Amino acid sequence: MHSQVARKGNGKAVIVAVIVILVVIAAYAVLSSGNGTRQIGQNYTFVLQKGSAQNLMLNNGQQFSVYLNYSTPSMANLYLSSIPIFQGQTTTMRINKGQTANVSLSGSQYADIELKLISSNNTGAVLSVVQIPTDIKISTGVSGSATTSATTVTTTAGSTSTSTTQPTTTVNTGALAISAFNKTSVGTLMSNYAALYQATQSCTPSLYNSTFISTQHSAPSGQNTYYNTSKVTPYEIISSAVEVSSGTYNITYTTVSKTLGSKAVLNAQFTYPSNVTVTYTFTGLFSGLTYSQVESNYNSQDSIGNACAALIP
Repeated sequence: MHSQVARKGNGKAVIVAVIVILVVIAAYAVLSSGNGTRQIGQNYTFVLQKGSAQNLMLNNGQQFSVYLNYSTPSMANLYLSSIPIFQGQTTTMRINKGQTANVSLSGSQYADIELKLISSNNTGAVLSVVQIPTDIKISTGVSGSATTSATTVTTTAGSTSTSTTQPTTTVNTGALAISAFNKTSVGTLMSNYAALYQATQSCTPSLYNSTFISTQHSAPSGQNTYYNTSKVTPYEIISSAVEVSSGTYNITYTTVSKTLGSKAVLNAQFTYPSNVTVTYTFTGLFSGLTYSQVESNYNSQDSIGNACAALIP
């Protein structure tokens, strides 16, 4: 009797596993179909019915597909994949209504697109997607309680489903707000610092030593050695935005270093698309400094003119 019960239980498990595999296979077939590819440009809003996909393309030619597995009035379960789907790798994502997901199509830590669930019901969902400008580094992730995971799918032939699409007016997003803020004086200054810190990844001990001697007129020692300086000096700046009210964003720029980790250096409140800087405050590395002082520090380091500039005291 016990063995019969066990066999029945195993049978149910096998049936469930087969159903899951069939769903994933169907999703793969739709994701790889190539139906109705649209270039999203700055922003694109589209409708997906359950079991359908929309293929989209960034302005650099990178294509990807979004498939709606199922939805409820409060959430949507999606499959995302770049096109072509290499080694059958797809990302599964559950996103709640009003939630925003920053997604990398290449597996990088920085997002290529920002996907938002605008509304949904039991048969479909309305989503918006925006391409994140390449000069903006936003970490991947989903706000709130949404989850993502990598799912290996099996390549198979199958029927495809088409999706209904409808362009709408631009939806305010954090990525677009950051892009607009980067055109302000303080945003441009942060972008310049980001480039300065990024360059340090090409700095070598020999270049650092020769640059230090030429600018400081002595050999580096103690805390000023390349080994010590390169560990505490930021090597990049990451930006993020949170919409605190309709059209108003709290924007944060965060430095990242090897030993000090992530430290916010600028907090700003910015309205988009009216593009008004309500307020901003320098923190962390720039704490207590005025815009003029931060700009003067940048100009001094930038004038050094090589990859080690940000490391020189």
